[in-house]
Amino acid sequence: MTFASRIRAARPTPDEVAARRWVYVPYDQLTTDVGPLAGADPAAVGVVMVESAARARARPYHQWKLALVLANERHFALELAAKGFRVLYLKGDDGFGAQLRAALARHAIARFTVMEPAERILREELRDAGVALDLIANATWLTTPLHFEAALPAAPYRMDAFYRHVRRATGLLMEGGRPVGGRFSFDGENRARWPGTPAAPERFGVAPDAITREVIDLVRARFAGHPGDLAGFDLPASADDAHALWAHARQHALAHFGPYEDAMSVAHPHLFHSRVSPLLNLGRLLPGAVVADVIADHGAGRVPLASAEGFVRQVLGWREFVRHVHRVTEGFRALDAGGAPNHLGAHAPLPAAYWGEVKSGLRCLDTVVADVRREGASHHITRLMVLANLATLLGVSPRALTDWFWAMYTDAYDWVVEPNVLGMGTFAAGDVMTTKPYVSGAAYLARMGDACRGCRFDPTGRDAARPCPLTPLYWNLLDRAAPALAGNERMKLPMASARRRTEAQRVHDARVRLRVLDALGRAVEVPSDVASVSARP
Repeated sequence: MTFASRIRAARPTPDEVAARRWVYVPYDQLTTDVGPLAGADPAAVGVVMVESAARARARPYHQWKLALVLANERHFALELAAKGFRVLYLKGDDGFGAQLRAALARHAIARFTVMEPAERILREELRDAGVALDLIANATWLTTPLHFEAALPAAPYRMDAFYRHVRRATGLLMEGGRPVGGRFSFDGENRARWPGTPAAPERFGVAPDAITREVIDLVRARFAGHPGDLAGFDLPASADDAHALWAHARQHALAHFGPYEDAMSVAHPHLFHSRVSPLLNLGRLLPGAVVADVIADHGAGRVPLASAEGFVRQVLGWREFVRHVHRVTEGFRALDAGGAPNHLGAHAPLPAAYWGEVKSGLRCLDTVVADVRREGASHHITRLMVLANLATLLGVSPRALTDWFWAMYTDAYDWVVEPNVLGMGTFAAGDVMTTKPYVSGAAYLARMGDACRGCRFDPTGRDAARPCPLTPLYWNLLDRAAPALAGNERMKLPMASARRRTEAQRVHDARVRLRVLDALGRAVEVPSDVASVSARP
């Protein structure tokens, strides 16, 4: 039976419409555990949900992203119906606001109740469409604007100060007013290279059911030109499957998450990461619940403190922090009218190799791009230190890179990608939320991952015929960005090293960047001798 025929049974009669208070559930609030549906009486409350083809077409969203969102929305609607809720499920080519406004008029509903949408673009769309809404606080978050303002009343904003404040305010991983283990952060212990043991956990996947298969067919038919291939789609769509993925991560991944959270592996792209961020960002899993589970697992001796704290820091610290920064800076539009700050003055186009249709010849980049093209995902270090790092070294437009992340990742929303890419990955917003650019040459990638093995380039530079271009790209960035980084205390040592490079070295570094940009601009592999001092100008 198709989704349309199944959800039709939950459609209200005119009398039922009139008798109920109506709640609009956006695509990223798929929960009855908190918010206006928590404890709601199905006889007194109805639910409206919307699928918008206009939003799906607004960007070249990865097919896995589209399938994930639509399949979860449809499963959630059926789960509501099974609980006795009446559901108005709207589908159309128009935007969310236009469809909701039409539904209000068609069904003589006075207004909808809705938790404040997390995405700025949805808040603006609903406002501009003039939809009659009763906005209430979004209860899927662990912190409120008051937490953020108490910790960070003005820019620059720093995650560690926010994290310490909310740990104290919430009491999470605290004992007697002090952090468990005597420290708020064990980040210094969580930077190990993965040597191949302990074994990486097997991938958890869900075979698509009939509802999800119908979504897959729809995405293939209507969005065939979008990146990705749904042949291997195995992401959770139901509440039960979301919780099963989380149970698998708790049992098989989290104990080793801490030490290896920054490690990279070609064969095991997720290593010990939980893969729950897409589900958290849809509301399928709640941050309060997963944090409580991890703390309980630590208390039971199943997860070491460094791993438990590392996970809590990602969810209670960074995830909440970037959402607040996005809110108070209006998606960085308070810094730049177009939402495209560019502190380092980067304007090069995004190379075609990022879309995965051609190879760059850099194994680190090509491997991660292949992972992203295959499933719309990679973990946070490959995002930061491969994808964003290389783009920053090349001087790629921060807005172009941000829009690429937004389109390609299954967990990407405006409040996620704009702080993470504009604020951290490219340092485009300057020191508003991070203290320095997160950039490196080849040595870091060789130390923390295994992509350099078998690469056409030598990360050590000892093979003079094929040295890795990332290192001269790094030095060239520091040379180009010297005015923008002047006075940055955290960059004091590398900038001093950059100033000691000879004029010949600086000329060479600049030429390497131009050669790499030329090859990538022509959509061909970067020549293996691109960084060789004997290569022709």
